[in-house]
Order: sequence, then C-alpha cells, then structure tokens
Amino acid sequence: MTGEIPHGIRKIEAFSIFIEFMKNLYKDRHMITTMAIRELEVRYIGSLFGIFWAVINPLSQVAIYGIVFGVFLKIKPDPVFGTDSFILYLLCGLIPWQFFSQAATSSTNVIISNRNLIKKAVGFPSEVLPIITIISYIINHLIALVLLLIILILFNITLTPYMLFIFLYLFLMTVFTIGLSWIYASINVYMRDVRQLIGVLMLGWFFFTPIFYSASMIPPKLIPLLRLNPMYDVVEGYRYVLLAGKFPPIENLVCLILVSFITFGVGGIIFRRLKPGFAEVL
Repeated sequence: MTGEIPHGIRKIEAFSIFIEFMKNLYKDRHMITTMAIRELEVRYIGSLFGIFWAVINPLSQVAIYGIVFGVFLKIKPDPVFGTDSFILYLLCGLIPWQFFSQAATSSTNVIISNRNLIKKAVGFPSEVLPIITIISYIINHLIALVLLLIILILFNITLTPYMLFIFLYLFLMTVFTIGLSWIYASINVYMRDVRQLIGVLMLGWFFFTPIFYSASMIPPKLIPLLRLNPMYDVVEGYRYVLLAGKFPPIENLVCLILVSFITFGVGGIIFRRLKPGFAEVL
C-alpha cells in the first residue's frame, strides 16, 4: 500500500462534491437572488447614472478602442462574421469580456469582505458569495445585451433564431466564471496577494483574447495556443450568433462546454477543501 488515493475514488469524491454544491445552490436560491439584487443596488447607490453605468462602460471602451484600432490602425473584422463594422465586431467581443472580467475580479475578495457573516453565522454557505456577485453582473450583462441588439438593428443586421444561442454561451461563461471565482476567492483567504495577481492576470488575458483584433491575424502555428483560452470560444461564439447569424463551429462549443464544467468541478473541490479554515484565518 502506498497510501495514494485511487483515481476512481477521487472521481467519485469530485462528483459527490459537485452534486452537494448543486443541492445547496438550489436550496439557497431565494437568498442568493435577494442578496444579488441588494449588491447591485449597493454598487450604484449614490451614483448619478446608476445602473446606466452598465451601458456607459462598454460604450466608452468601444469609443476608445474603436478610434485606436479601427481608425488609426485600420483593423478589419474577420469576413466570416459578415460585417465590415469594426464597432459591431468590437462590441460583440467586449461585452462578454467585461462580464467575465468584472465578475471574476470582484469575486476574488468576496469572502474577506463578508468575514463577519462567515465568522458569526455558523453553517452559512460561503460558496454562494461569489455566485451572488456573479449574478449581479449577469443583470448588468443582460442590460448591455439589450443595448447591443438595438445597435445591431440600427446597423441593419438581420436578427436570426441563432441569436438565442447567446444564452447558451452566457450560461457556459457563467459556469466557467463560478468555478474560477471559487478558486480565486478561497485561495485569497490564505494568500492576500491573489487579489493583486488577478489584476495582472486579467490584463494579460484580455490581450490574449481576440477582442479588438481578428483571430485570423494570429499565425496558424499559434492557434492551438489561442484555443487554450475559453474566452476565445465565448467571444467568437457571440460573434457567430449575433453578427454572422449562424451556428458556431461545433468543436468550439464542445471545447467550451468541457472547460466550463471541468473548471466548475475543480473550483468546487478546491473551495470545499479550503472552506473549513476560513473562520479561523479571517
């Protein structure tokens, strides 16, 4: 005997943890929804424009990147998406990225920010805290999507049934973000440098995702490296269903599904393992 846990037992443990997490999420769904709405209200309280910042932020970035990369550098969208408008191309990449980046970054410190709740409320399901933050950003994202649809109509883009697949991509992106947030938030309790590292990571991740440039500009030998980035599949998926009006490449979707649920499962396991020490460390 080596004392090593057999691979099959680890898989059973991962599956049982996943099922328990899902049961807890369903049981606490009303609390999660209420706290998410409250977090959204607190985020914009005292703000002059309030929830409209969900629209102002992406529009301001589109204006800046549009001028720099669309006007000065004259970058053109990939023809496969059926549009010559760099603004539309940029919007369809920037809006999902903003949701992912803001939700993942904000979730990193959520356990520490709620230390009193975790220490005093015995048995409180701390795993829902990152999810509450993410749900509040989903609301922001849906508002931005409505704006995007209006802009698409103004640009005479044909609305097709394939646009409904945007909700599948949003779901998968949310699953991936939850798993990643569980990892960030739990490790950050023990290593406070994580919050600062995430800012650097997100900056590099942003440039590693074809948001303001076309994937066709990447040398073919580097495409496999780009495919390691799940946000590449998300951004390209948004563009396929919104701009091209067609189903995205199936291999992209399958890859995103696998990465999203693997990250969700791994994040759940890591959070579960580190959770017992939260109250003591905090």
